[in-house]
Amino acid sequence: MLAFGRNVNIPDGCVLFQAVMASWALSASAMGDVPVFTDEAVARGVQYVVTDGIFGGSGQYGCGVALVDLDNDGDEDIIATGAAGGQIALFRNNGSGSFEDRTAFSGLPAVAKVSGVVAGDYDGDGDLDLFCTRWLQSAMLFRNEGGLFFANATASAHLTGISGPGAGSAFGDFDGDGDLDLAIAMRTGSLQNQMRNRFYRNNGNGTFSEIAAMLGVDDAGASFHCMLQDLDRDGDCDLYVSNDKGTAALPNRYFRNIGGAFVSEDSNGSCIAIDSMGVCAGDLDMNGQVDIYCTNIATGHALLATDDALTYARRDAELGVRGEATGWGALIFDADNDADEDLFACSMAGAPEYLWLNEGGFPLVDRAADGGIGDAEDSYCLASGDIDSDGDVDLLMQSRTVNLRLYVNAAPARNRSVTLRIVGTGMNRFAVGALVDIETGEPGEGARTLLREVIAGSAYKSQSSMLIHGGIGDASSARRVTVRWPWRNGVREERVLTDVPAGFVVPVYPPSLLGDQLGDGRVDPNDMAACEACLVGGFTGPCAAFDIDGDCRITDADRRGVALRLVDLNRDGSVGAPDITILLSAWGRPELDITGDGTVDGADIVRMLASW
Repeated sequence: MLAFGRNVNIPDGCVLFQAVMASWALSASAMGDVPVFTDEAVARGVQYVVTDGIFGGSGQYGCGVALVDLDNDGDEDIIATGAAGGQIALFRNNGSGSFEDRTAFSGLPAVAKVSGVVAGDYDGDGDLDLFCTRWLQSAMLFRNEGGLFFANATASAHLTGISGPGAGSAFGDFDGDGDLDLAIAMRTGSLQNQMRNRFYRNNGNGTFSEIAAMLGVDDAGASFHCMLQDLDRDGDCDLYVSNDKGTAALPNRYFRNIGGAFVSEDSNGSCIAIDSMGVCAGDLDMNGQVDIYCTNIATGHALLATDDALTYARRDAELGVRGEATGWGALIFDADNDADEDLFACSMAGAPEYLWLNEGGFPLVDRAADGGIGDAEDSYCLASGDIDSDGDVDLLMQSRTVNLRLYVNAAPARNRSVTLRIVGTGMNRFAVGALVDIETGEPGEGARTLLREVIAGSAYKSQSSMLIHGGIGDASSARRVTVRWPWRNGVREERVLTDVPAGFVVPVYPPSLLGDQLGDGRVDPNDMAACEACLVGGFTGPCAAFDIDGDCRITDADRRGVALRLVDLNRDGSVGAPDITILLSAWGRPELDITGDGTVDGADIVRMLASW
């Protein structure tokens, strides 16, 4: 049988050879139910060769990538960094998984030594902004102005002066005030630059204040990446820092968030001293707790597993995910849609990439060769998302001296997935920090739960899709989905959906926003009319705002629920005198009109009294 080496480097011109190898890999997948990944970057319009980011010396160890929806049209766009000349590139997804180069019209500059990229809506205007670290150069914040145009907002946001050896960064709401704060990893000590890790509180007005020392998180390690994730799943983001050249004095760091204060967990087992580069988190052993995975040099990557979110122990050997390569970006996700967790890690030249699949138990099995994924170059940064909306997770990988790799996934055809867009509130419009439990199978022995979180800052110095993906095997729907939004001003919303269908993106609204399809802050006659249309049109993405009871159907019970929200102006769950008072305060004006005639008058009073 023909051997398919994991480090075969196929020249761009060898189209026939690529086709033969992809066909062989597809046959292998059919036999073993392995997802096949095919590099289709050039074929889909993504041409961007990364020359920067060399290992060691004056280089910055890779350049960040992003795979996120920048124009709010429902598909994932691409941000790439590290080309000759330093041009930051933007590729717009045309809706089918092919891309158009929009760099020339994006406002994104050509600047030297871009090192990492993270996306987050820092100003709460409903679109994703970009923050880029740079290697021994000034970091930059780009505000999304709409229309895929970005403006340099570094100075206006008070983020000037970040000129250290920048690496990974993350957005998250650490203090529960509803806006996104910013953590930045610095590889302190590189080329004698001693800038420590930074942490910026969002002031809620488009500006930030630097408070790392005050919080006690101004780490002085050679930090390559940091995560702001809810590792203990209590509703606020914790901080985990991955430190290269780890020593007893400068190991990895875990800062648990307790009431908006970071408490160093020095002895919980997660603060290992290795050459830690990339870091990601997920429930790899499927025990209902979030594990931490750190890439390392060839002595072996580290899986820090937990049974209680309080203490951690290394289980990489037991689960078969240690590897024998110097690694960088890694992601835990369901590659084959079979309702368990898999792991991909990219590596330095001369060593393989790893695609570890859960094939029914531990240890996991490396299927990178069977899946046709990997290259012979130094591979650093990694992002994931479903670029073609076919229900499986594709990968964008940055390797040095070659074109970006866009690995399009062909997961086993019998398996399906659910895709969720978690709707946020206040300034956190993308619900960063929301926790999602996706339950499949019938209760009992066959049941499984996938743990997910909306994350701003994933893998190594990169940004993955903010949509939630979960495989459900051969089922047509997820039995149950529970969403818990992060704490905001002392309130934490929660919602349960049942029979969540596969096949399209399902928006999940918090209870406070149900009925408000238009997103204008109240349920009005236009929302009511849209709800009526959904009674006959069936459950679709646009109708999800009216699914009051969470059964993924639009029925008369939901219509009655929306009708109540139309007249329940103070949102206390009933109609009474306070609502009449609010309505009268808008007499003769249109803003609280509930009958649809354009003004508040006697007809509105009659309508409200009918619902008393």
